[in-house]
Amino acid sequence: YPFQWMAARVQDGLSGFGRYFTGIDRLRDEIDSLQAENESLREALNDAVLIRQEDEWLYRYLSMKEERDDWSLCAATVTAVSWSDGYAVGLTLNKGSSSGIRTGMPVVTEAGLVGVVGECGLTFCKVRTILDTAHSAGASDVRSGENGMAEGSFSALREGKLTFRYLPAEADIREGDVVVTSGSGSVYPYGIPIGTAETVSANAYARTTEAVLTPFVSFDTIKQVMIVTDYEHTTGEVNP
Repeated sequence: YPFQWMAARVQDGLSGFGRYFTGIDRLRDEIDSLQAENESLREALNDAVLIRQEDEWLYRYLSMKEERDDWSLCAATVTAVSWSDGYAVGLTLNKGSSSGIRTGMPVVTEAGLVGVVGECGLTFCKVRTILDTAHSAGASDVRSGENGMAEGSFSALREGKLTFRYLPAEADIREGDVVVTSGSGSVYPYGIPIGTAETVSANAYARTTEAVLTPFVSFDTIKQVMIVTDYEHTTGEVNP
């Protein structure tokens, strides 16, 4: 009997091991199933987020087309970014000459001015943003009407900002003033928001006033833009 008892215990032990490993396999199958379900839910959530973002962008695009009925707009997506000091000084877009795009066209978002098309290929274009030190635009203080140039500068770029320059020494510029494109020149239409004056200082050497501008556009998160392909040329100046 001792041998029978021992054999029975061994058989019970083996059966227990079998049930244990069967349970492990079942748990693995359940884990794999749950992981697949989570992945499917994650993909569905990502799709829902993308759809919501696309809907929001389409709404902003159509709203701007309605608000700026004197502009012709072409929607474009940012495919690459050129960085300097951690800030976007250049963008590559997925629209080019085959879509009617050419160099010198303004680029905007619903928030404000992005920059200008500096290079154009058949299916892409490259944009020089307002933070680029080679970029400048005629600008005007909305409150006071003071006119100058909004330019990229090395000192301001380090903080993701630009400079409002060539203002008279006695210019009426205050912190918090909104600065927009003046419409002077042949590139930008009047009234595109550029930024707000953060600090105002005198340039004793040039006998002018300058202001550091914080741009309205968030260049670190920019994904979609609008290219202004045509517009009515006006300025903010009032004829007497």
